[in-house]
Formats: sequence, structure tokens, C-alpha cells
Amino acid sequence: MVCLVLLCILLLCSCSCDLPQDSAHFRVLSYNVQNLFDTYLDGTEYAEYQDSKAWSQSSYRMRLKTLSQVVLHPRLNLPDVLVLQEVENQQVVEDLLQYHLGRHGYSWFASAKAEGDAISVAIISRHPIKDAKVHTGEKGTRPVLEATVETIRDDVVLFALHAKSQIGEFAQTEALRLELAKTITASVRQREGSLMLLCGDFNSNPSAVWEHGDVQTALVDMNHPKAMRYLHEGSIVLTGKSEEVGPLIWYSPYLDQGLDLETKGSCNWDGSWHKYDQILGNGHLFDRRGWEFSSFAVCDLPLCLEVNGRPKAWNLQTLNGVSDHLPVLLTLSGP
Repeated sequence: MVCLVLLCILLLCSCSCDLPQDSAHFRVLSYNVQNLFDTYLDGTEYAEYQDSKAWSQSSYRMRLKTLSQVVLHPRLNLPDVLVLQEVENQQVVEDLLQYHLGRHGYSWFASAKAEGDAISVAIISRHPIKDAKVHTGEKGTRPVLEATVETIRDDVVLFALHAKSQIGEFAQTEALRLELAKTITASVRQREGSLMLLCGDFNSNPSAVWEHGDVQTALVDMNHPKAMRYLHEGSIVLTGKSEEVGPLIWYSPYLDQGLDLETKGSCNWDGSWHKYDQILGNGHLFDRRGWEFSSFAVCDLPLCLEVNGRPKAWNLQTLNGVSDHLPVLLTLSGP
């Protein structure tokens, strides 16, 4: 698989150095923005976006504006980093920054896209991105984008991902999600000693291993009797207890019973809620040396919701809606 990684500094009229930053907190927002395509035809777009009568420049600009209204909402406190899934390419990121986000201090970004794919992942930051790289697995898996963000405390290493969806035969799609997990597990071994966050749409619940019988899944609850075996075979093992987090054992806020998260999930398909959108952290979230875990939330902003409380999905036919996912926000605090 051939991938492109783009690491750019966007110079805009507004100088980010003049904008206030909260030195006591570091916030990361992860958001599947649902098929955000530009209007230039590259040939890899989904078919419905290749029809100029259905998808126009004005509709595209409207979607950019709506997305900016979500990520800049006052309730989110201007996240330091945005991790986006389902943006078409670098041009979409640049347009989003040029028209909306750049004046708020978002000046650095990196993006990754597999050759021939319709969509990509991107990391947008208000802090310098020191370096970025792409990790790839077997054919058919999507790339994982790694970026190191420089902060006033520690560097934060982010892995942006978008796992294979649940559409199709479970055994086949889970094999691709597991392959992606193996790619991540191998990649993070090279960054031991760093504060790391795995961010994105995992297309799998943290409890996945309990939902499918005696099948190895990409995400595995540490309480499962085969957790350690699956860990050695490449799965991402999760816990909700800070004292259990360690090398290759990731903290999942969804599994933390002490947080009492009042959320059904981040996306809703066929009337069922799922916790697919996640930000997982390693043991440095709790070592009391730098940034520490503070909070996690599914951002149920009114403009993102239908009247029934479900995500207000983007509808190309009516040119209405936002995304079929809700953003999730992880907040770190200083010691």
C-alpha cells in the first residue's frame, strides 16, 4: 500500500501567537465528519459526489462552515488538536483552515491517505507538529497517521486512525480491524516512554470481545480471560482502571466506571448506539510527571443532534445535517 503523508505549516493573516492558550489544559477532539469531499474530481470520490448537480461549491463551503461551527463551539474550549476522519484530502484541510480555523490559531496539520482511497485522516493543531509519519499494514487496511505535537509540557504523540466499518461479513471486516490494531501495536513499541493517544473511529466498541463469542477482536477488554493471549497476537487491550494501564494496556474512558459517563455512545445505526469514536491513552496519563488525564466526553452539541437525540447525519440529497457521528473530547491537565 502506498500512502501520502503531508506535514504543513499554514501561514495565515491572523498570527496564532496573539491568541490566548490555556496552559493548564490540553484538549484533543476526535471527529468522524462523514464524507467531507471537495468539488474537484480526482476519480476516487464516492459516485454520488461525482455529480456536479448534486454536489456544488456552495454546498461544499456550507459544510466547511458547519464543521467549523462544531469544533469552535464554546463548550469545547477551543481544542488544541483536532483529529478528523473522512476528509477527502489535503485540499479539504487547507480550505477548512483558510476559511475558518486558521484565525483561531490552527496553523499546523498533517494528513494521510492511501493511494486510490476516497477518504483520509488528518491531524490539525494549534501547537507545532514536530514530525509525522504513516504506518501501513496488509493490503486492504487504512493507513495510521502518527504525529508528535510539541506543547509547553511534554510532547504528545497522536495516532490517527479510521478502522474498517462493520458493513459486510463480520469475520472479514473484523480481520481488517485486527490487522489495523496489529499495525498500531507494532508502531507504538517504537515510542515507549512518550505520552501516546490513539484517536479515531475504531468502528468497534470497547466491549467488542464480549459481543462475538470465541473470536479474537481488534479491541479486547482486559477482563476477558484471553486478553493476554490476544495482546500478544496484536489486539489492543483496554482497561478502565488507571492502575492497570501500562505498556500496551490502554486506558479507555468508556470502561472507567468511576467516570459515570452519561452517554449512550457516539453514533447510532439502526436504532442502536455504539461507542466507536474513542481516544485511548497509555500509562503516562497517570504518572504525575506531565499531562494527566482530566476528563472525557461525547460532545452532544445541539447543532449535531436530531430532535430524537441521535446524531444529525449529513444527507447529500437534502443538503442538510452535520455527521452521523458525534465528536469526542479528551482533556488533559497539568500537574
